[in-house]
Amino acid sequence: MRRHLVFTVTAIALAAASPGAFAAEQAWDPQKVLQIVRELDGAVSGLFDEFKKQPPANIASMQAEARARLEDDLRRLEHETHALRQRLEAGDGLEATRPMYDHIGSVARDAREEARRQLQAAPVQERVDRAEALWSQLTPYYTKQPASPPKP
Repeated sequence: MRRHLVFTVTAIALAAASPGAFAAEQAWDPQKVLQIVRELDGAVSGLFDEFKKQPPANIASMQAEARARLEDDLRRLEHETHALRQRLEAGDGLEATRPMYDHIGSVARDAREEARRQLQAAPVQERVDRAEALWSQLTPYYTKQPASPPKP
């Protein structure tokens, strides 16, 4: 339980950090990026179906509209991640896939926040957390550090 809590807190901290907070930009490495995206795709594959099988946490805390929002977020997370993997496998590079990377991060954050509000069961929450942690591993490849000030 304690290790799960530490992992969750770490994942949240990484996800909440601004892209500029990472120490250094990584040179674009198509193989490494594809490896991470394949892990991410595996982590979210079937997540929507798993969520659909879960009963609402309880009537008082789970409103139909909120559940529908989370369903949509999970569906989009799966779809976008799968599409990103396909584009990278087809040879698309940094600039062609950056909008997908940005969108996946936004959807993952939304899904995490909504799942927490709805007190989702551990398997769903853990998979969303894992997806967000994997997405954060892509950040150094997709962000650029601010230009260093000129040296005197």
